[in-house]
Amino acid sequence: MKSMDSALGLFLKRGAMVAAIRMLGLICVFGLQILLARLFGDSEEYGKYAWGQSLLFMTGTLAAMGIPVATSRFIASLNAQKREAETSRIIRTAQALIMASTGISLCAALALAPWWYESASDNFYRTMSALALSLAPIFAFATLYREISRAQQWLILAFLPLQVLRPVSMALLSFSVWLVSGHNLGSYQAVLLVGFSILGILVPQVAVYHRRQHQPASASASASASRTMGESRDYHPSELFRTSLPIFLGRCAELTIKYSNILLVGVLAGPAAAGIYFAAERLAQLATIPRTVVSAVNQQPMAAAHATGEKANLQMLATQSAHGSFWPTLAVVLVEIFFGEKLLSLFGSDFSAAHWVLVILVLGNMASVFTGPAQDLLIMTGRQKLIPKVMLCTAAIHILFLTILVNQLGALGAAITSAATSLISSVWLMILVRRKINVHTTVLANPRW
Repeated sequence: MKSMDSALGLFLKRGAMVAAIRMLGLICVFGLQILLARLFGDSEEYGKYAWGQSLLFMTGTLAAMGIPVATSRFIASLNAQKREAETSRIIRTAQALIMASTGISLCAALALAPWWYESASDNFYRTMSALALSLAPIFAFATLYREISRAQQWLILAFLPLQVLRPVSMALLSFSVWLVSGHNLGSYQAVLLVGFSILGILVPQVAVYHRRQHQPASASASASASRTMGESRDYHPSELFRTSLPIFLGRCAELTIKYSNILLVGVLAGPAAAGIYFAAERLAQLATIPRTVVSAVNQQPMAAAHATGEKANLQMLATQSAHGSFWPTLAVVLVEIFFGEKLLSLFGSDFSAAHWVLVILVLGNMASVFTGPAQDLLIMTGRQKLIPKVMLCTAAIHILFLTILVNQLGALGAAITSAATSLISSVWLMILVRRKINVHTTVLANPRW
């Protein structure tokens, strides 16, 4: 009982820390988006920026090929087994793999380079794609260092840079450019500033991480690690790429679902509709705070519990995650349903039309949170190969219905599709966890931790 109370105390302490950072970060992002909407001067230019930023984040995550998440799992598992000496080798391997994979993104950008300076009105999508592909490697490396810091449970270093410092620096850069130029901010300028803001926080984050991590292992620890290496290759650097591939396929499908909404709304319904949808989506992210906070705190303990064979602890962590996510999310969803129209009006008078888009998005998120941390459990217990089939099938359904509904309903069709496919994938993954790991993930699980 004492150990369970101690685990709950640690969970609440870490959860409060990440929640504070996440809340501050989303406030900064929300403020940034309001500022940008005002600096652009109209919803169409804001929509172009939203399209370009979404493409940048999507290609950056794809370029990482699932390696950051796999690296995080390896480091957490190695630390649980007292094999700290191998951590630096895992990190070097991850860096090399991402450097190689991001080279593809740069080659694609170079292929589009000859058309960069043609008329922007005729070639917006091509020009913005080239810009996003050029900046994608920066985001890929930022994702890697977020995940390896999280694996070490250095939560401030993991989340403060991207969640808080990045939007703050982006706001300062955008406002400075607007002041100097004397006219409304342009979408190309803004996406370029996104890249600069990520680079500006990545460099000091890398320096701080390696300074903190660079502690020579003791002779006994090194010897223990060497002996363990001979016994098991489960977390050897050579296994990193193979482990990351199923995660990468699942991430491809997830990103298709996540970013195809704004990208297809922009193409099929126009930049103005994309801008309105993007504003609602940014606001809907407030309802994701509890789930991302709980995931940040409990993913690595899940990997450790699995590595040490503590099944009861794994169920306890799943129950913590389910209840720690659901009840705060319910509170946020109710606030956004009743006050969403007023919050959207902060972006400008045009954006109030997205109220029902916001309502559908947050209700879809609520239903998904109800099913619990199924995907986290599959990844952190080494069953990531089960995820791609689920996500790829869901992504195919998503694209099919998105194409149909966006043509008929515009941004509202994208919200309906997003909510429906999110629920399908969540229920499917929940069933897999129950069958393969015998862990209950829903909020109906016993709340007595």
